[in-house]
Amino acid sequence: MLDCLPTGYNVKDIDVTSIKLEGTLSAESWPYAIGDHDKAGIPDLMVKFKRSDGIRILPLGESVPVHVTGKAGTTSFEGVDVIRVMQNK
Repeated sequence: MLDCLPTGYNVKDIDVTSIKLEGTLSAESWPYAIGDHDKAGIPDLMVKFKRSDGIRILPLGESVPVHVTGKAGTTSFEGVDVIRVMQNK
């Protein structure tokens, strides 16, 4: 989970169409959901990226850093997290 929204912004302000993985891969327009997905007591926005495209642009590995950017209103945000990237079987 990325916690990258600037202080004072509401998760509902995020423009899903502005969200990019590694600056190039756009989030899917659907499905997305607002909820407390990480059980931290703060609303989160869950988006998805096309798996095959993610595998194409990310290296395989157990601890791969990923960068996500987007806009909340007119303010840009960015976040970094670490994920596991595996080859499709």
